[in-house]
Amino acid sequence: KEVEAITDVGLLDQRATETGLQDALKKQERWRAVHFACHGLVDPERPMLSALALTADVENDGFLTALEIFRMKIPADLVVMSACETGKGKVYKTEGIVGLTRAFMFAGAPRVICSLWKVHDEATQALMLKFYELWNPKQGAGIPAAAALQQAQAFVRSQDKWKHPYYWAAWVLWGLP
Repeated sequence: KEVEAITDVGLLDQRATETGLQDALKKQERWRAVHFACHGLVDPERPMLSALALTADVENDGFLTALEIFRMKIPADLVVMSACETGKGKVYKTEGIVGLTRAFMFAGAPRVICSLWKVHDEATQALMLKFYELWNPKQGAGIPAAAALQQAQAFVRSQDKWKHPYYWAAWVLWGLP
């Protein structure tokens, strides 16, 4: 539901593969956003094996790892990982945090939205829909990503059932505001 509501080009079900992603990325010179609504798998000891769970196909296992992302070109203004714990990684004294976020930035995205802990599906969907409504509206110009994320978090926080920070505070923006 989340992907269908926010995108013009969505890879769902059997099309949501690593191969499908690579093919879709080639269809435009630059993307406004590349959005992943899936499961995040973090390997705290081997952060290059942290992955987003996609669909397997004959060419790929369905786990888009940080190592594979480092080797890709992702020409997007923003990557959103609407998945659990995608902002986690391993801290190296000389490198900082290495994980999925760093991989997407290296692949070409100047900003990445990710989560710091396991997130609630319904609250996350509401947050993402509000974020895109503000940042990339169907008509007119949107507001900057940082402001859109902040306002989307405030929207989720304003709902009685999601007041607790667990529901909205996991989301962070890395990179350019």
